[in-house]
Amino acid sequence: MADAQWIAPAALPQELEALHHACTQQLNYHLPSAYLDLLRLANGIDANGIQLYASQAQTRVTPEGRTKYLFRGIVEANEQWRDFPPNKEFVFFAESGDVLYCHNLTSGKFEIVDRITNELIYQPSSFDTCEKLLEKLLNHMLNCYE
Repeated sequence: MADAQWIAPAALPQELEALHHACTQQLNYHLPSAYLDLLRLANGIDANGIQLYASQAQTRVTPEGRTKYLFRGIVEANEQWRDFPPNKEFVFFAESGDVLYCHNLTSGKFEIVDRITNELIYQPSSFDTCEKLLEKLLNHMLNCYE
């Protein structure tokens, strides 16, 4: 059985404005325009075991009354990741069971790193621009690992 794939509707301008404010205040970070442009098309994507964070957490309630996350919000996810001190050097945009797609604040590079060790994986796994990282992310979602 194939993994479920979800693409959320585009982020609304007021959601992006709230995201900009939250990122600046809570993460001390200005999101790259490439990431914001992607959210303008899809406010969260979950495909091929990889989830692109949304502008804010999106949940649904199951028939049993349990809250389930459809998409993690980027600010909330990064606040959780930063509970582990080495992760304070990064801003994470997406995750899978194995890797994190992030901006390394120390090097200035956009990277794909192991979610436990923060070591670079894949080739290439370090990019000068967010656009290149997101291109690789979308290729991974489409299962195109070249």
